[in-house]
Amino acid sequence: MGIAFGQQKNALSEKYYQLIEAPTAPDKWDAWRSELRAWKDSTLRSLNYKGENYRQPNYKWASSAYATYFLMANETSLYDKNGAYDIKNCLKKYEANYGGVDVVVLWPTYPQLGFDNRTQYSFYRNLPGGVAGLKQLCNELNQLGKKLMIAYNPWDNIARNQGKTDEDELLDLLTETGADGVYLDTISNVEGFFQTMQRSNPGAIFQSEIPIRPEVLNQVHQSWLEVGWNERYKNLEFGEVPVLVRNRWLEQRHMIYRLSRFNHEQSMLLQNAWINGCGIVIWENVFGTVNEVNPRDRSLLRAMLPIQRRYSQFFTEGTWTPLFPIQLNRVFASRWQLGKSTLWTIVNRQEQWTTGKLFEQDDVPGVRYFDLMAGKELKPGRANGKVSLYAEYGPKAIGSILAVADSELTDDFLSFLKKQADTHKQADYSTTFHLPKPHLKPVAATQRYAKNNVPKGMVAIPVSIDSVRLTFSFRQRECGFYPIGNFVDYSYSQARNEITTGEVIVKLRPFAMDETLVTNAQFAQFLKASHYQPQQRENFLKHWVNNAPPAGQENFPVVWVTLDDARAYAKWAGKRLPTEAEWQWAAQNGSSQTRYPWGNTFDSTVVNTGQWAGATAVNRFDKGRTKQGLYDMSGNVWQLTESERTDGYNRFCILRGGAWYVNRASEWYADQGAQDTSFGAKYLLTWPGLDRCATVGFRCVVDEQVVNQ
Repeated sequence: MGIAFGQQKNALSEKYYQLIEAPTAPDKWDAWRSELRAWKDSTLRSLNYKGENYRQPNYKWASSAYATYFLMANETSLYDKNGAYDIKNCLKKYEANYGGVDVVVLWPTYPQLGFDNRTQYSFYRNLPGGVAGLKQLCNELNQLGKKLMIAYNPWDNIARNQGKTDEDELLDLLTETGADGVYLDTISNVEGFFQTMQRSNPGAIFQSEIPIRPEVLNQVHQSWLEVGWNERYKNLEFGEVPVLVRNRWLEQRHMIYRLSRFNHEQSMLLQNAWINGCGIVIWENVFGTVNEVNPRDRSLLRAMLPIQRRYSQFFTEGTWTPLFPIQLNRVFASRWQLGKSTLWTIVNRQEQWTTGKLFEQDDVPGVRYFDLMAGKELKPGRANGKVSLYAEYGPKAIGSILAVADSELTDDFLSFLKKQADTHKQADYSTTFHLPKPHLKPVAATQRYAKNNVPKGMVAIPVSIDSVRLTFSFRQRECGFYPIGNFVDYSYSQARNEITTGEVIVKLRPFAMDETLVTNAQFAQFLKASHYQPQQRENFLKHWVNNAPPAGQENFPVVWVTLDDARAYAKWAGKRLPTEAEWQWAAQNGSSQTRYPWGNTFDSTVVNTGQWAGATAVNRFDKGRTKQGLYDMSGNVWQLTESERTDGYNRFCILRGGAWYVNRASEWYADQGAQDTSFGAKYLLTWPGLDRCATVGFRCVVDEQVVNQ
């Protein structure tokens, strides 16, 4: 697919980066604005820019959609008790806390993509109801006045390896779902596809994760601008004088969304969005890591977004004067003029209250002034043909003043003003935040067996009489792993893909473990005896043929099962799934703490780590066993553990052991290949059709009787 990345160097991008720094001295601002206007005119002329795609009625919605909600498909509130979409319930909290949602980006892929060879498009098709369910979801969102975006992950090459083009796959998905556009992950444009997209979904747009080049402004209607996206320029965000957003200056109808995905405190970001007429990204569940914005910033957004939507024409078509002169110290403003009305967006950079005179201008008879944030009329001073505006702003506050003719005041405006006043009264300016604590699902014990009388095919695992310290490890990804202390769990190790370690101290009870992974043949016996039927059958035992294990694979590990499917088998067998601690203790040969089941040196000849194009028999690798004789405690297929946690947003469990599947095409794929005994992978649980996977199986344990020492 022809891809144009957003940060290619060229003359237009080199003159000004995404953020344009202003002089600190106010007496230089007039010259600075003049220079910027001249640069804008010359840039648009050199591009022969017409902006026709912003004028067409089909696309106008994109310029006034100020809040994008990044919705993880695994978010628990998205589904009802039967696993069907419940988008109204899901949006309820975000509508109330943030002031409304305009666009929903539905994201089912990363960090799950890559555990097996399903494509990014399969992930959408594996959601509840398939593409028909997505079409219904899109229709419901449209009826609510909102838009639905599907995401494109260009780094995923699985479909291309299977002989399908991304263009065809995307077009099929757009056509079948009726989605309103494509969110471009990690890129800024897909050359030629915008025109193709219009043939199936007129009015569909691109929303880009990264800042775009001026050359593609007419093809990409919306883009993100994240704090810290570019290391060289990130400190500009925190200067005293607010920076100008380049692409908003070039094309005011281009919607730019500001965000800082792992920050609880976002006042500087909100101020920059406010002064530039930008939108924001609502994103509390960052790929499985929870990051709630503090109450003050949510309160500001609840007041800010309704103003932006109502007065969108000021921001998209009005005459914009950045750094309009303000007399109050460390207070800055933009002025937006449309017709005979004027709107000011104002920010207080201080961490303290400020009060006093903002500015004065000619007094025009019949013009009245309103504080849109507080929802009240202002009473300016009037003398000698001048009108003086005064204000009081709290720490890091934003403000808005509207100057409008008395003749233009309507009942609708007064109703809007009352709503703003009510929002203002309910504001909470606290900056404290609380991270949700994941709750571990309790584990019920099995019948307790004597050590010398455990069920056939199981091995008694010696345990310490004392508590043991276990070191666990994981690859640092944005989905996090376990919260450590009061940190967003992504933040305690910022080096992406770094192997991070932690420790737990646990008291192990005596247990015995299956010598091998549960096989297709064993699972078939379970189904025959129990008549088990999962509530949702999508992808259940997908690899079986005519409801039976594939010929010759009876002794291969059963896969395409969920955590609940595995629990059902274990319960039927009088067993349970192992806890993480039990699994690791058995894999590392107890207190010997070996790095691999067979020792401390990796040996690819004793493990299935991708040499075969699939799983292998569960007892194939004799030399890869633990000292107690357990097979496949590394490689072949990932193993479910009894580690289900919930945090109010996500359900997840931890997989152990690694698997045969390997695709090194991208660092963004999930963990792959055989793993060491300490390693775990966070596995987000969405719904059965997506959770079932070609590389995830399980083994069981039983509890043993405790012998007094």
